[in-house]
This record gives sequence, structure tokens and C-alpha cells, in this order.
Amino acid sequence: MYYSIIFSFVLSFKLFKIYSKNAPKKLLDIPNNRSMHTKPKPRGAGIIFVALTLVSTLIYILVFGVSRIYMITIILIPLSIIGLIDDLYNLPAITKYFIQFFTSILIFKSSNLFDSLNLNLLNYIIFSIFITIFITAIINFINFMDGLDGLVSSCMLISISTTCFVLGIDQNFLFLIGSLIAFIFWNWFPAKIFMGDIGSTFLAAINIGLILQSENYIEAFGLLMVLSPCIIDPLVCVIRRFYFGENIFSAHRLHIYQRLNSRGIRQDRVSILYISITLLLSLSNIFLDIKFTLIIFSIVLLIGLYLDKFIAISFEKALKASHNIQ
Repeated sequence: MYYSIIFSFVLSFKLFKIYSKNAPKKLLDIPNNRSMHTKPKPRGAGIIFVALTLVSTLIYILVFGVSRIYMITIILIPLSIIGLIDDLYNLPAITKYFIQFFTSILIFKSSNLFDSLNLNLLNYIIFSIFITIFITAIINFINFMDGLDGLVSSCMLISISTTCFVLGIDQNFLFLIGSLIAFIFWNWFPAKIFMGDIGSTFLAAINIGLILQSENYIEAFGLLMVLSPCIIDPLVCVIRRFYFGENIFSAHRLHIYQRLNSRGIRQDRVSILYISITLLLSLSNIFLDIKFTLIIFSIVLLIGLYLDKFIAISFEKALKASHNIQ
């Protein structure tokens, strides 16, 4: 089992090294006033762990046959392609959302969690739309959080690993885990490469796709809470921006992690904070029951409120500064 991780890590580490030196110029992320980095760096490196996961999945399908677990990766191909195109050309938000919505429908249809639903046609349609929008929200939230070196890659590594462990998912996804570990070496502060939209949307979609393979709602909810540090921050930010009449799809520096960094807290320290909270929720999910995980989740919310109120630059001040930048 561990040979898969080692092989994937070694291969990916070499590929990321090559990518860092030979990425196309169109994939250079040029910093602007809203960027958290100051030098151009290659984005789109997520194509490596996306491609490796896809290849390993195809091999497993040829050997073991088609299954729901393997199909999760296959149905993410359109999302990955549009993510790469966006990294190259900055597509309109509506174009990206259309593909995300289509992908989310496929994720919903391939889920194990909702097999036992006994709804009439109208209620099923309403429920399907709700879950589909929920999945697209998770995909976008994780993408929004990919703004500090090592934050999303590390948190997603923990969340995906926890999901695979709890659900007993086979070793196909160990190739993704090994590749993510290698990526963190190159993405940690100061980052040499970024995963880009192709990476962040793929990780979010595959994570929620795996969570929806849970046997029951309590298990799925517990796994979703592991991901909560990367969900609550953008969720609160979107609500706040909507309240103030902002375009919720436009670039900004209003998330708590961004406002903590703007306060002068170094990127790696902010990332470690989010990673530590995610790891704590993961360990609680694995070794304790849902009640303890809910208690820790409540404490996490209180920590978030404290950071927002007393440590980070205030939302209003950061909003005013963003208007001045415009």
C-alpha cells in the first residue's frame, strides 16, 4: 500500500521540479495589488496530480472494472480541463460555473449517500438542485481559499486522507495523496509553484465526491467538518460581501486568512493555523465520536470569531482598502 505513496511522491516531486523551471509563460501568475505574492510564479501545477490520479484510476478500471469510486475521478475530467483553460486565459465566471454545475450533478448522481432516498419526483428535483448547488459552493470555496502558500494543499491532504481512511477507500487514491505531499514541498512558503484552478477545483470536487460515498449522514457530516476551516471562512466572507453589495466573484483580500496576513502575520504561520485546526478535526473524527467533533467544531468557530474580531484587520477596513486599490 505504502509503495503507491512513495512511487507517487518521487515521480511527482521530479515533475514539479521540472514544471517550476519550464512552465509556459502564459501560466505565470503575475502579482497584482490583490496578490499575496510579489514575484511571478508558475500556476497550473495541479495538472500533475490531476493527471497522475486520472492515469492511476484508468489503470485500476482496466484491472478491477468500473466502480463508483473510480468514476468520481473520470467525471472530473471536464472540470479539470476548464480549470486549466482558466489558468491560461482567465475565463468568465459564468462559463466556469456552468461546468462546475454539470460536474456537481454527476457527483450527486454517483454518490452512495443518497441511494436510500424515497422522495416523490418534485421533492427529488428540489433536493437534487440543492445538493448540486451545495457541491458547486464547496468547489468555489476551496478555490477562494487557495491564496496562501501551502494552505489549501495541506488542508486538502488532511481532509482527503481522512476521508479515505474513514471510508476504507482503496489504494488508488494513495497516488493522489503521495503527489499532494510532493506538491506541498514546492508550494510551501515561499512557494515556487501554485496549483491553479485546475488543482484547487479538482481537489475540492474529488473530496466532496468521496465524502458523498459515506454510508450514512452522520459519517458524511463528520468528514465535512474536517474541511470546515476551508468552508466557513469563504462562506462568511461571501455573505459579508453580498451584504455590502460587492461582486462575490471578483478578486479581493477579505477572507480571514488574507486579513491575518495583512495584519503582518507571515503566510506560513497563517497556513499552520488552518492546518492545525483541520488536523485536530481530523483526529477527532478518526478517534472520537461525532459529539466530540461537534464540540471541537464549536471551539473552532469561537477561535474564528476571536481572530476576526481582535487579530485580523477588520473586514470594513480591508473592504475600504480594496476600494482604494480599485
